[in-house]
Amino acid sequence: MDNETKNLLEQFNQQVPETNEAEVVVDMNRIRAGAREMFLSLAGETHANGKVESIDIPALNYVIPARVYYPEQEKPDGTLLPTVIFLHGGGWSLGDLDCYHDLMRALADLSGAIFISVDYRLSPEFKYPSGLDDAYDATRWVFDNVASLGGDHTKLAIMGDSAGGNLALIVAHRLHQNTLLRLVALYLIYPVLDVHSPHETYQSRLDFGDGQYLRVASLKKAGGVMAGVAGVFLGAQFKPTRKWLLGDPEISPMFLPMLEQLPTTTILVAGYDPLRDEGDIFAGKLKRAGSLARFNCFDSTIHAFLSFGVLDVSQQARQYLANAIQTDLFS
Repeated sequence: MDNETKNLLEQFNQQVPETNEAEVVVDMNRIRAGAREMFLSLAGETHANGKVESIDIPALNYVIPARVYYPEQEKPDGTLLPTVIFLHGGGWSLGDLDCYHDLMRALADLSGAIFISVDYRLSPEFKYPSGLDDAYDATRWVFDNVASLGGDHTKLAIMGDSAGGNLALIVAHRLHQNTLLRLVALYLIYPVLDVHSPHETYQSRLDFGDGQYLRVASLKKAGGVMAGVAGVFLGAQFKPTRKWLLGDPEISPMFLPMLEQLPTTTILVAGYDPLRDEGDIFAGKLKRAGSLARFNCFDSTIHAFLSFGVLDVSQQARQYLANAIQTDLFS
C-alpha cells in the first residue's frame, strides 16, 4: 500500500464509527452527510474553468437531476463532442452530484469529452429497481437529446464507479440486448458485480471486506460489508439463500449472458479492495467474449480512490481513463 493511501486509511478508521444495518436505515441522512464531507474534503485540486450546466431529465411523474460538464478547451461552434454518461457510487444509498463534481470536472478537462453526471434515486427511500430504472431512462434520454447539449450520439459511452459501475453495466447490457441503440464504450471503476454469492467466493472479500479498508459504514454481519449494503438496496427482496436471486443478472451482473453484445469495456480495480477479485474474474469473462478493451489494477490503493484527488494514484488513474476515452471515442 502506498504511503498516501495508508495515511488516508488511518484517518478514516479513526474517525468513522461502526454502524449496524438498522442504524443505516434510520439515520441515513447522517451517514450521507459524513460521506459527502469526506468526498468534498478529499477532492484535491479543483478544475474550475469549464462550463457546467444543471439539467432535469424527464421521467414518469418526476425528473432526474443531472449535471453536464464541458471540457475547458472549447471546440468550434457546431462541433459535437464525444460524451460520457456517469453513474456515481455509494452502495446505491450514498453520493450525489456534488460528491462527484470535482472528479467530473477533472475527467472532462483531461479527456476533452462532455460528461453527464446522473443523480439517480437512492435506497432505502427508493428500493431496487428505482435507481436502475433512472439510470436506464436517463441514458435513453441522452441518446435522443445529446445533440442539443453539444454531444455526438454516435460517440456515446457510459461509466460508473462501485454501485454506479453495477448500474452502468446493466444499462449497457439492456440497451444492447433490447434496442438498436449502441454505446461505443463502457468504463467500470471497481464495480459491484456479485452481491449474492457467499463471502468466501472471493479471496479479496475475505482479505479486505471487514470494513477496515474504507469504513464509511461498516456493516459487520455474516456476508460482510457487501451483504449489508445489498440488504439496504434490495430491502425485503434480499435473502442471500434465495436461489432465484443468485442468478439474477440485473442485480448481480457477474451472471449476465451474451457478454459479446457489450460495448468495448474498460475495468479498473484497486489492490486493497474487497471487490478486486470479482472485477478480475469478470474481466476474464469479457476477454473470452471479445469485449474487453483493457483491465488495470492499481495495486497500492483502496476502493473509491478515484474520487480522492489528493492521492497521486488517483491522479494517475484519472489520466489513464482520459487516455482510454481519447482512444475509444476520439479515434
